[in-house]
Amino acid sequence: MKTKNYITLLITVLLVQSVSIAQTVLTPNVTKQLGAIGEEDWSRMWTNYRPNAQSYYPTNTALPNYIDKNTTLYKKNTYLMQGVVYVINNAILTIEAGTIIKGDNNTFGALVITKGCKIMASGLETDPIVFTSSRSQYDRKSGDWGGIIILGNAEVNRVGGMGSLDWGLDNRYGMYGGNDDNDNSGIFRYVRIEYPGNKITRDKEFNGLTLGGVGRNTIIENVQISYSNDDSYEIFGGSVNLKNVISYKCTDDDFDFNYGYNGKVQNALAIRHPLITDFSGSRCVEADSYLGDKSSMDPNKRYTNCILSNLTLLMLDPPVGQPNMAKEAIFIGKECNLSVNNSVITGFRFGVLAKDENFRNKALKGEIKLNNVLFNRCDKIFFVEANYEEVTNFFTSNGLKNKISDMDLKGLFRDLSSQEFPDYRMQNKDFFVSR
Repeated sequence: MKTKNYITLLITVLLVQSVSIAQTVLTPNVTKQLGAIGEEDWSRMWTNYRPNAQSYYPTNTALPNYIDKNTTLYKKNTYLMQGVVYVINNAILTIEAGTIIKGDNNTFGALVITKGCKIMASGLETDPIVFTSSRSQYDRKSGDWGGIIILGNAEVNRVGGMGSLDWGLDNRYGMYGGNDDNDNSGIFRYVRIEYPGNKITRDKEFNGLTLGGVGRNTIIENVQISYSNDDSYEIFGGSVNLKNVISYKCTDDDFDFNYGYNGKVQNALAIRHPLITDFSGSRCVEADSYLGDKSSMDPNKRYTNCILSNLTLLMLDPPVGQPNMAKEAIFIGKECNLSVNNSVITGFRFGVLAKDENFRNKALKGEIKLNNVLFNRCDKIFFVEANYEEVTNFFTSNGLKNKISDMDLKGLFRDLSSQEFPDYRMQNKDFFVSR
């Protein structure tokens, strides 16, 4: 009897611990530090801000275009993706820490994890997994290859409840969406993605990491995307959370949310170059509930609602005599809710551009939230079509702790002069804890 009670108690303790761990990993909480990186720097060791100077072993193994059974990629090999590689048939693709996978620049290699499949890419801080261009050292360019696409079964706001990627993919394997917000597409941790974003047409292109209908039990954390020729992260619907993520000098948006995405992003660092932009204009965060025609969305399904905590959105200073092509840092589309907490926005003409004529009312109702955000060297906090002064006064009062400053980057951050190991922690320790 005692043995039975002991076993029952042990199982209960283990279940409680497992739930606690899952909540810690999968549900980011708002922390009190201002910006993406606090006194403890999670971005050290595994990141690379000079990927063109990195030398990688030549490829010795070509991946098949269709992976239909459980497969493991090993660090001892260097893999090549020629054309699109699809993981299908509920297969699990496991990638060992330290593995290098190259996307062929001639065939624009890419990786698609289709619905029902999983990717288990669990790198280490000291041994990250790297997806990069097949070009040689110092010859890599944005858009050399496709990118990574993960498709799941979580809810998306599209008529019929399903979405499809019309990017020249195999029609059988581009679908995403469903009704399972707890869907699990695997683990993507300590991963670098370098030089992705091949353009199919002028307005259709791969991103660094595309997540379509991905559920909240998928782990996406400690990911750096560098020099994407389109968005770094594009999320279509779903409920996946992101934690400790970096976008470095992409061409288009750093984080793009759409089609009813309802999730959380915590500790996100976006570094933009003032002369790098897409033809349509680029920003750090773009949040929409639909693209173009509103008829593509289902009014009975949820709209996009993002909770973004501990962001650093940084526009670097332009070269002497050159223009700053920056647009707004955050774009909020119509019928879209957004919450930004404990964040730093610096170097943009506008901190937030809102297209919804009801922005003022949404702010008053708490559907748009800005709390403890430092707007540094922004010409204006907002660009709104009406009630600018009223909206500005609302967000800079009411105990929301939003601040305006005019510091140069050297005064704001610890050390941006190092090309290899820039330090994006706040210079003033008073900013580490909100008041």
